[in-house]
Amino acid sequence: MAIISFSKDTIVDYIPEYGDNRKSIDPCVIGIKFIPFGETVEIERIRSARMRGVEADKMLDINQSLQKERFVKHISHIKGYSVGGAEVTDAGEFYETAPAELVAEILLAMQDAFRLSKGQAKDFKQASA
Repeated sequence: MAIISFSKDTIVDYIPEYGDNRKSIDPCVIGIKFIPFGETVEIERIRSARMRGVEADKMLDINQSLQKERFVKHISHIKGYSVGGAEVTDAGEFYETAPAELVAEILLAMQDAFRLSKGQAKDFKQASA
């Protein structure tokens, strides 16, 4: 079997597994742009440069800032997620309000073409048809 990946510009409608979302009639769907390894290496280079000469107590802030920046950059749209009855469609607001496990799942899917493909919305539509 061949290995199939995604272009860095392709938007994949991903259905998170979190909270049995994939079993929902109207699941939350996140439009994700894949992060290829080359971009991961570049992000690590930026992280190292920003941390050079920085005190330990500032390193966590730098890491969190880079993670959020990366997350927001690679989310194109959000459907089916709400907080207090209000739909959230902004990636930054999603990052700030979503459960940690959900954000972690999405971050992992961004970097793993197999995981991203496994949660791809089209696969669930075909399976339930």
